[in-house]
Amino acid sequence: MSEEKVMIPLTKGKKNAVIIGCVCLMFSVTVFGVGFFVIQGPILAEMHASQYYSLLTIFASLGLAIMTPIGGKLGDLFGRRNIVVISGIICAACGIGMSLVHSILPFAIFRLLLGAAQGAFTAAPYILMREINESKDVPKAMGYLASAIAVGSFGGGILLGGLADAGFLRFALMVPAIPLLIGVVLIGTSLPNKKKDKVEIDFSGIVCLAVLLSGFCLAMNYGPLIGWGNLKVLAGFAVTVVAGIIFVKMENKAAEPIVPMYLFKNRKFTTLLAVGFVCYFY
Repeated sequence: MSEEKVMIPLTKGKKNAVIIGCVCLMFSVTVFGVGFFVIQGPILAEMHASQYYSLLTIFASLGLAIMTPIGGKLGDLFGRRNIVVISGIICAACGIGMSLVHSILPFAIFRLLLGAAQGAFTAAPYILMREINESKDVPKAMGYLASAIAVGSFGGGILLGGLADAGFLRFALMVPAIPLLIGVVLIGTSLPNKKKDKVEIDFSGIVCLAVLLSGFCLAMNYGPLIGWGNLKVLAGFAVTVVAGIIFVKMENKAAEPIVPMYLFKNRKFTTLLAVGFVCYFY
């Protein structure tokens, strides 16, 4: 491999270790997501808190949605290795913590923190695949990540559901943390921690994005339950619109925006984004 062709040159052994680590991260994220949908119901029933199923599901999605764009910027500031290691350990600790608590409040807190920690490192595997590989090898490397997601989506529910049926419901909550910790160790020991010299954090954009996504996700979650005409749901959509307008104005003025608005002026980018959005929900 020609070192000058990659952003982060690594020996073959370390490069393979980072690739395997990234695959483990994406597999874990998918198993946490799909698998928890299967076993979250029985866990909440055990705590006599089944009515919170929908809220906890939105907690997970909310933390992931808010932190994913922020995580990429934090990687520039503190180094991608550090972000993967720190957020990965937090995520694993939350998964293990959820298996140990027996009341809804700490369980809900762990669920929210788990989603946020996942979001902090979810973008890292995709970025790293471009930084450690030559351009001709990037599509193959991205294919590894897609395969990890596919296997996790298909096998995650079966694995965790099977453990729950066998009487290992609490242990099933810990299982996704195993590949996650393997990935954290591989990346932490094989990847140098490179970061940019000067990075500005768009704090106002982060806060506005959190408000925007919170309003939208909560309104979409509770709309089918309490009615789309309910004042709380309408207030959520109103917050979404107002926060969206403010967010666009902030990002246009920010030196280093969380979401660069100029990207949406590119027709090919917006078309690809729309297709990806539709395919994801499909």
